[in-house]
Amino acid sequence: MYAMVTIKDVAAKAGVSKTTASDALRGGGDVSAKTMLRVRAIAEQMGYKPNVSARSLRSGRSNTITFLTSGIQGSYFAEVATYFAEEINRRGMYMLIELTKFVRDDAKQKIPFPMSDGIIATNALHVDRLLREHPTVVLENYDDECPYDTVNASSAAGSRAAIRHLAERGCTRIAVVGDNSGPGVYPGSRDLRYESARDECRKLGLRFDDDSFVRSQWSRQGGIETGHALADAGMPFDGLYCLSDGIALGVIRGLNERGVRVPDDVAVMGFDGVLEGRYYSPSLTSVRTDFSTMARVAMDLLMRRIEHPDDKAARQCMTVGYEIAEGESTAR
Repeated sequence: MYAMVTIKDVAAKAGVSKTTASDALRGGGDVSAKTMLRVRAIAEQMGYKPNVSARSLRSGRSNTITFLTSGIQGSYFAEVATYFAEEINRRGMYMLIELTKFVRDDAKQKIPFPMSDGIIATNALHVDRLLREHPTVVLENYDDECPYDTVNASSAAGSRAAIRHLAERGCTRIAVVGDNSGPGVYPGSRDLRYESARDECRKLGLRFDDDSFVRSQWSRQGGIETGHALADAGMPFDGLYCLSDGIALGVIRGLNERGVRVPDDVAVMGFDGVLEGRYYSPSLTSVRTDFSTMARVAMDLLMRRIEHPDDKAARQCMTVGYEIAEGESTAR
């Protein structure tokens, strides 16, 4: 029978105190990034599993984080939620998923999220009053006045890189496909992606006019319908940058159904880098977001707010990296 590995064992192996080891694993306290990574690597190597029940009794907290989102349909939200579940579980905590359409932002809802120590929110700012009652980190928000710590994808830099990628493959008439009028009162990623792509086209001397922005519903079906419409219009573009992978995959399907070949007739790429796109035919070129780092950074910020509720430190806004994940949809 194997003895259970304790936090004391991990601390001894790492050459740090028990408190430092605990802080490193939870993401709280003033632990350097180097020490945090080393302690976490040692804990994983030793097979350490936190005793969540004991921790809850000692701290008076639930060790539960709520992932609050507008929906879980589609690959994007499922993939992001999975990365967060893995990160939260690695810290010895639990994750609940709550859909914003079932959450009211009114005085009648007296005890919102009663089992949560903190909230990771995406597309959830219409319940702003409830978020203010909990430690909260918001994903994909680009408003300087947002009161919460924020972790964003590289929407601006990634979109500029997408346009350059298409231009380098010979595309001279590029359209941006999506909808830049996102929900909520705060600017969203779709606004920044559209504006950055438009500006990069103009910087490169490529034509970009009103027709260069092709509006599409923010869904797979919306992409299919847009693909049909573009094909029926004679496909006036040789490159399409879609503001999400979901739209891009739908566009490719719609074009194929009308006999337009991707990438021979038109190159198509998206943004997000969801796993599904790699198994599509043709496989999708995309601006792939580093979701693993997004989850880790967001949880580090959230744990600091949970551990230090009286700390009035200024809001932090972090941006994670990206890469151009090349697929067949732009191979020329």
